[in-house]
Amino acid sequence: MANHFKMETRQNSGFQIRHLWSELRQPIGFNDPNDDELADFDRRFMRILLKHLALLGWWSILCLLVSAGALMFSTGQWYYFLMMSFVWGGINFAVTWAIFHHAFFRKFRADDAFERFEVHGHVQAVMFLNIGIDSAYIFVGCWLREHSFRCGVEYAELWAGFGWAIIVQGIFLMVQDSWYARLHHRNFRKAKPYLKAFFHGN
Repeated sequence: MANHFKMETRQNSGFQIRHLWSELRQPIGFNDPNDDELADFDRRFMRILLKHLALLGWWSILCLLVSAGALMFSTGQWYYFLMMSFVWGGINFAVTWAIFHHAFFRKFRADDAFERFEVHGHVQAVMFLNIGIDSAYIFVGCWLREHSFRCGVEYAELWAGFGWAIIVQGIFLMVQDSWYARLHHRNFRKAKPYLKAFFHGN
């Protein structure tokens, strides 16, 4: 069974790159009555991860395109908001590609479905860490925005624009990370009875 998953992951890697735009429309399959606990945990795990990366990738592209186009016509606070949004778009896109490359061309080519249960624990911890960092982004953005209101502060429009951009990014990332952390937890909980039976039986 493990070899089957290795082959399937290799075959799907190139396909997923070409069709990553369609991942958001693909069902995860939580309610499939013909579930195989091991095989479907693995399939759902990769589908959830791909959906997460697809959403972050599209958000990055949206930030890059909208910011690059609107910067030419913007001034004041909006100019700095768009400038910071463009920078965030580039960072998010680089993170998306780095995770995709690590997961689907290095990690999952070598591991099997059983090891994905261990990977799930790592992903869950990283997701909660990300949610904490997202909260910090929102706090920093609010602080920058409030700093811009101080009497006599220099570059008030810059601080306000940067602050709002960081707040928007922080809110989006927190909502996204919270949602996909919930899906990963739901997927693991669905396979948990099988894991108990498997390890107790061995």
